[in-house]
Formats: sequence, structure tokens, C-alpha cells
Amino acid sequence: MLQALRSNPARQRKAQGKSGPPPVEGWDAISPLASMKPTRAVKLENWFPQPGYVEIRRGYASHATGMGSTTPVQSILIYNALSASNDKMFAVAGTSIYDCTSAGAATDTTKTVTNARWQYVNYTTSAGTAYLWACNGVDKPYQYDSSGGWAQPSITGVTDTDIVNVNVFKKYIWVCLNNSMDAAYLPLDSIAGAATKFPLGSVMGRGGRLMAMATWTRDGGSGADDLAVFISSRGQVAVYQGTNPATDFELVGVYEIPPPIGRRCFTRVAGDIAVVTLGGVLPLSKALTQDTAAEAGIALTLRINNAINAYAQSHKSKFGWELTPFPLGTAAILNIPTAENSSAVQAVMNTLTGAWCKFTGWNMNTFAVFQDNLYGGSNIGILYKMWTGGKDGSSTITATGQTAYNYFGQPGYQKRFTAVQTLITTSQSTNPAHGISTDFKDNAVLGTPSSVTTADAIYDDSGSVYDTALYATDSRADADWHSVFGIGQCASLHFKQSTNTTSAVTVQMNGYNITYELGEFF
Repeated sequence: MLQALRSNPARQRKAQGKSGPPPVEGWDAISPLASMKPTRAVKLENWFPQPGYVEIRRGYASHATGMGSTTPVQSILIYNALSASNDKMFAVAGTSIYDCTSAGAATDTTKTVTNARWQYVNYTTSAGTAYLWACNGVDKPYQYDSSGGWAQPSITGVTDTDIVNVNVFKKYIWVCLNNSMDAAYLPLDSIAGAATKFPLGSVMGRGGRLMAMATWTRDGGSGADDLAVFISSRGQVAVYQGTNPATDFELVGVYEIPPPIGRRCFTRVAGDIAVVTLGGVLPLSKALTQDTAAEAGIALTLRINNAINAYAQSHKSKFGWELTPFPLGTAAILNIPTAENSSAVQAVMNTLTGAWCKFTGWNMNTFAVFQDNLYGGSNIGILYKMWTGGKDGSSTITATGQTAYNYFGQPGYQKRFTAVQTLITTSQSTNPAHGISTDFKDNAVLGTPSSVTTADAIYDDSGSVYDTALYATDSRADADWHSVFGIGQCASLHFKQSTNTTSAVTVQMNGYNITYELGEFF
């Protein structure tokens, strides 16, 4: 019979020490607590998992202002010119399009719109002109180029104010029409002209409306293997092959996946297409070869699908769902609106390892990458530069984590846990808060950590200071012991740290040590 720990002068117990790894495999919202791998985390909030450690994420700072203090920025349009000096970043907020390329006050382009929810593509004609081409399903589409500025293309054959989604496929601009099962395409190598309808209602037999179109490149490049992919609001996916839609388009098949969430449900990731659905984020290459019931097992969000499904059930109708790859940060950011035009959370994946975490404090409607940097559109008329510095605007970043429960190689034995040592690499002195939960009870008591508020400058060989908003300061080890208390067979370490500094600060958790006294079997 298992007895509680008790005092026995004849048998002096000695503290035992065990080590645990950092949760580099990230947030796990699907495994049973009793069998979760020790390299995963019950909670990983504002800690970003890297291959060898987890680190506190970067923050954000104001980039462009003046779009209305209560006006949500709902779209960011990126114009990638043939010359990088002509690249542009536009934000759509309220009823206006703003030029936010340069930091400071945004410039109103004087282009009036009905709503700020736009989809766009970049398209270069054979004449060598690069265009930004955008639509929202209410206004006439807009085009932009570096020499001609903003204009509205002349489109016939369809009601141009119904154009709500756009894609480029084999030199054609394709569009989806609002509240319709019809797609349409413009003439070859053209940004305007007579659009030809491409009805899909008779192909997709479950009804609904056409949501989006994507180009699926199966060979990792652009060429003969490119396929045209259309998705309906009911989750039917029609796949076509061919070059000229008027003469040689052939239906490859119609497939069933969970219904998509929003117009921005398709995102190119390397040579594949990721689809944001009610069943998680699915890679198209695998989703179209699986039975619908098995698709959860191939989702990019597999390890956190329980959490994603719960968010989808509560918030699927809210605007703001989208997946944004951020190559410089080796991250993919799934934005999840929890209160439309008010608050959001993000599920963030390290694209090197597939490990996930959760970001809070980033209440953004949309994200985009411009000249390799990440930007976010807020609800208060500000476009922010993301993944920079050590605070969110003027607010503290608080990162909390909880490791998997661990029996430390001795299941069935009662233990009294007494102290923990987190192995921290940091550029500043830290004072993290610690606690432990035992036997799956989530009963940890954490104090309040001291925020890291300063960072020393670092210098290159010439004596110049690096940009500390991007480059963290020199690192040092921090491995203080902290008292904890808990009695149980297994334990889970909670750890919390905060930062509040303009400069980037290194705070990396590399693992932990824990001490305990062991009970007995009788």
C-alpha cells in the first residue's frame, strides 16, 4: 500500500535531483496529460520554440499612424515592384487606402472604398509592367503600378463590383464572384477587358458559394504541373489542369475537405497550399488524398487541433482568420480573431520544426511581410512593425509556459518536490516566476516575475552599435535555484518571465533541474 511521506528518524531521506528538457516540440493540445512527451508543453504562451530551446517572442512598435484612432486596419496590400526601390506597402482602413511604405504618418491615397477587406495579387504583364491588383466584392477592383499610380481597370462580362477574390494562374487573372458559384478569367496577359465566366455550380454538388481560388504547384515550381484549385463554402475542392481555360481545361477531380474559414483561407507554403478549415490547417497535397474523417491526422495543426477546433467553433464567422508565412522569423502565423475588430490570438508554428506556440497581446486583424519584415494591422488605425524589440507598443510582454507532467523515471512513488532550477540564457538579469502542478491538478502557485526593462548595446568590429531592435545583446547564463512545494507522483513545471524594453532581449529556456524527496511502497 502506498503511504504518504512521513518523518522517520531512523531512515533519513536524501533529496534526489532530476533534469527535464525544454519543450522544443511546442504546445501540445491533443496528447493525454499522462503520456505527453517531455519535450512538449501543456502551455506555451509567448514562448517561441526553437530547435534547441524556447525563447520569449519579440514585440512590436508603431510604423505608420494617422488612419483614425478607432479605425481597424483590415487589409495590408504589398506591391512588389521590379525594382525594390519602388516597392510599396498600403493599408486599407475604414473607407480609405493609405500609403504606409515609410515610417511615420500614413499618406491618404484619396482612393475611397466601401469596406477595408481586400484580397490582392501581384501580376506582371509580358510588356514588363508590374501591377498590384485588388478586390473586395463591393467596390470596383483597383490596380496600382509604380508609373501610373492607382486606377480602376475596365472589366466587362461580369459585374465588376462582385469580384471578391483573385488569383493568377498561367498568365491569366482569375476572380471569384460574390455570392456565386461562378469564377471568371480575364484575357491572357491582361489586367482588364472582357471577363469570361467559368461556372462551377454543376461540378460542386453540395451548394454554397465559391470562396477562393489558388494555384497548386505540385513540382515545387511553376510549369506543366500547376493545377487550378477552387474551394466552396461547403468544403468541396475542384481541381483542374490545363493552360487555356477556353480550350484545354480538364477536371482532375472534386474532393471533400472541412469547410474553409474566410476568403483568405489559401496560403502558399513552399511548394504546397495550406488551407485554413474548420478541421485545422491542412496541406492540400495530403488533404486531397485522405478520407475526410482522417484529415485531422495530417493537419499542420495536428498537435493543437483540439484548441484550433474550439476556436473555430466559437469564432469561425469573425473576420481576421488567415495564415501568414514569415520566412525571416522561420514562423507561420495563424491569426484567430476572438472579438472582431477588438482582440485576437495567434497560433504560431516554427517552420523548421513544426512546433507550435500561442501568442497573446497581438490584437491584429491582418499580417503581411514587406521587404522581409513582418507588419500587423491593428484596431486603432496604426500599422505596426512586428517581431521587433522587447515590448508590445508600450505594454509588457509576459510569457508563460508549462512543461509536460513527468514521473522522473519513478512512476507510482509519492514525491515531495522542493526546488527547481531553470536553465536560462539571457542578455540581462532575470527573475522568473516558478511553480509546479502535481498529478494533473494544475495547482501551481506562481509569483510575479521581474520584467527585463533594459538591454546593453552591442558593437560590431568598427565600434558601431547594432540595431538592438533586431539583434539581441550578449548572452549570459542564469541558473538560480527557486523553492517550490508540491506532493504527488508526477509534476509539471510552470515558468513565467516578462520583458518591457525597446531593444530586443534574449531570454531562452534551455531546460530545468528539480529536486524532491521520495516516498515508499509498503
